Amino acid sequence: MSKIPAIVTASEHVYVVLKQWVLSGELAPGEKIDQDAVAARLGVSKMPVRSALEKLAAQDLVVLHSHRGATVKGLSEEHLDDIYLVRCQLEGLAVRLATEQLGQDNLNVLRDMLHRQDALAHHPNADTELILSANREFHMYIYGLARRPVLLGIIERLWEQSERYRRILLVQPGMVDGSLNEHRHLVELMSRGKAEEASRYLEEHNRKTQKVVLNVMRIQPNN
Repeated sequence: MSKIPAIVTASEHVYVVLKQWVLSGELAPGEKIDQDAVAARLGVSKMPVRSALEKLAAQDLVVLHSHRGATVKGLSEEHLDDIYLVRCQLEGLAVRLATEQLGQDNLNVLRDMLHRQDALAHHPNADTELILSANREFHMYIYGLARRPVLLGIIERLWEQSERYRRILLVQPGMVDGSLNEHRHLVELMSRGKAEEASRYLEEHNRKTQKVVLNVMRIQPNN
């Protein structure tokens, strides 16, 4: 029996598109969102746009203003610190739990992911979106091994909030290779069953990311 395709409502479609525009930077931090223009571009009424913006506001990606429409949530040092404070704690916990569950099949998957990340990073026409996607897939696979769905769900939401900051990191010289080397070391620690050490290393990896992004934001405050 064939699977019946899920019906996507207008508001769901607008939400997915607007979210991608925000995360990719097509809608820049602090930019006012012209709801009429969005509705016209996507061929919908203003109601689905408003509904989508409310969902994005609940995810801390846009800000709704009384009688003044909506703007893309700005990037700030305080927001960055707030996100990474929680991410470091929760992702460190997830890595520790994942290491305790790790099997050979999981290791094989992770090593395949590392090979793919290496190929993407050194491709002559390196694709930013593919690199970001592979990085996310790698981390979420590890956190999923913890077998704690609530923990994974919270981490996924925090990743969405921090994606715009990670894009700042990606364009810095040498950061992609540096991150990949750290991924390799993390997998090595996990493969040896060093749960606590792997957890601490992941926290260091995240703090390093935060520090680099923070330095760039201070040098280039319009990011």
